[in-house]
Amino acid sequence: MKKVLVLMAIGFSALVAADGAKLFGAKCAECHGVDGKDTAIAGKAIVGGGTLTKLNGYKAGTFGGAQKETMQASLTGISDADLKAIADYVDTLK
Repeated sequence: MKKVLVLMAIGFSALVAADGAKLFGAKCAECHGVDGKDTAIAGKAIVGGGTLTKLNGYKAGTFGGAQKETMQASLTGISDADLKAIADYVDTLK
């Protein structure tokens, strides 16, 4: 039973990562590139860590500089679960 639970957790993690990659491709890659290294309009790549905190701040309007409004608008309608999936995916990029 323990092995089954571990395998289920691994499968779920892979599913979330896949969803994050798909969501990133649909919502973020146009500006940030498929690898997150494009500098976009603000001149900053997004690879690195702490992505969920930043995305939550953008969504709430409490984080960001010149691109805050653009990012906030881009995140409208994205669920917290999808935001986490995107952040988890972005945090794997190097």
